[in-house]
Amino acid sequence: MICKRCGTPLEEGQRFCTKCGTPVTAPAAEPVSAGPADTVLMPGVRGADPETGAVATPAAPATPPRKRRTGLWVGLAAAAVVVILLLALGVPALLRAMNPAVYLFDSLVNTGTTLAQEQETLQKNLGLNRAIEQSVITQSVRLEELPVDGPEADMLKGLQFTVRSQSDLEARRSWFTYTLDMGDFTVLLMDVWLDDEMIAFASPQLTTGRWYGTLNEGFGAQINRLLGSEALDPEMDLAPYADSYNWLETGKPLDPATTDAMWEATRTLLDEVEIDREKGMTVNAQGQDRKLDQVTVSAPREALTVWANACADALLADPNVAEVLKSLMMSDPSLTMDSLRQSLDSLLADLPETLNMEFLIRDKQVVRVTVDQDGGVLQLELGMDGTLLDVLALRALADDGTEVTVLEMNGAHTAPDGHLTTSGRITLYGETPVTFTLDLDSKKADENLSAEMLIDDGWGGTIRLAAAGSWLADPDAQTLTVDLSDLSMEANGMALRLSTSLSIAPGEPLDELSYTPTLLNDMSDIEVQEFLFSLLGEYNSMVYAPLTGSNMW
Repeated sequence: MICKRCGTPLEEGQRFCTKCGTPVTAPAAEPVSAGPADTVLMPGVRGADPETGAVATPAAPATPPRKRRTGLWVGLAAAAVVVILLLALGVPALLRAMNPAVYLFDSLVNTGTTLAQEQETLQKNLGLNRAIEQSVITQSVRLEELPVDGPEADMLKGLQFTVRSQSDLEARRSWFTYTLDMGDFTVLLMDVWLDDEMIAFASPQLTTGRWYGTLNEGFGAQINRLLGSEALDPEMDLAPYADSYNWLETGKPLDPATTDAMWEATRTLLDEVEIDREKGMTVNAQGQDRKLDQVTVSAPREALTVWANACADALLADPNVAEVLKSLMMSDPSLTMDSLRQSLDSLLADLPETLNMEFLIRDKQVVRVTVDQDGGVLQLELGMDGTLLDVLALRALADDGTEVTVLEMNGAHTAPDGHLTTSGRITLYGETPVTFTLDLDSKKADENLSAEMLIDDGWGGTIRLAAAGSWLADPDAQTLTVDLSDLSMEANGMALRLSTSLSIAPGEPLDELSYTPTLLNDMSDIEVQEFLFSLLGEYNSMVYAPLTGSNMW
């Protein structure tokens, strides 16, 4: 028996041609059953059952094998495409979510961005769209000798923390640098530039006590415009650094070999570093149990040393970096390759055998960082409640659990009504706490400023400093005017009340401001001098002498 259509030989009982799929006509002696018939209700149609109206219709023929195989392959191909898409789109995201190192990095970047956004929001809410141009503010604290012993004192001794800021809100840009001095060298903790078109964070870098710039690629033009001005620091000649700023402006990237070497060193470091993540961990913070993600990092000093030296070797061998270093060394003879190496070695030698860090993360925002060092723990807390800038705390913890709160601030500044309120306390040694409050309301024309500071003198008394008045930023004159209608100082049973007004002009150092105070209470000149002398004595014994290791006189 052969196929009537294509002539292919057929076997006995075969129902379809295996080549063309044509149905085989069964011999009359052996009819092929078409299967049970379907019944359709069709009243009045010939052949319908007279009682029910049902008409028997033949069943549809079965799907040919060739078409069944084709449909199967199409289904498998569609399933394969779906699987490939899931692998391509879902697995990388899943791996990123599961990788604790990537999760920590994303959280750190997100935290920095959020802090910058909150700072910008605060500035806008207070109405500081335009303000003082070319003003420089520097605050510095150095710890020389502490009146207490213990691990927390050893960790803080000899450190100097400096905050330096420059704002030109007329051009809508600001610059902040935060440095930490350790012995003979300075570690740059963070540089922040805020501009309408950029928010840039500099990487930590080691210098020999002076700030030289940063190597952030892509922000050269803005950085050069911001820093290439005499107004940044009237005492600092920026001309010798022109080459490095020009290098920044051209935006020369690092040599690919440099980045490859640094990434390879980082991958090697990650093999030696233990990074673990625990989701939804119950943590007691500020007296409450909270569910936070915890990421712990444990890095051996040997691995950190190898990584730092490998990155340093790669950077120093980069031709573009060498060009910058050449100009810096010409401007500062004390800066040499050997001095850079010695500073790096000194920094690495001060690391503990194993550097242990703990990061508590909420919604990809780091809210607490704990660094465990030999002999004690340093802990920084951000925004455990609310936004990151609402809560700031820096603590030192000894092995016995003793806690020393260095700084703690609480505030609510993000309300869109331009009203800033903040409060907190400062204590350097766990004693003589300083509490303060500050209230600024930019929507009020007058009496929009109030502040109070209470200082425990350690002898059962309290020193009170309070101010009330108004402040106004004049964008046309580019001045900030502060009128204090009541400036009060109380100590040792005596009180001094003054009123004064001061105006901050562009480029005028804050320590050279001129103002004329008016005495509000009935005190003789001798009484005023005695009060101020006693106040200076309190400041000397409580702050100046412990921090500097010497007396004011």
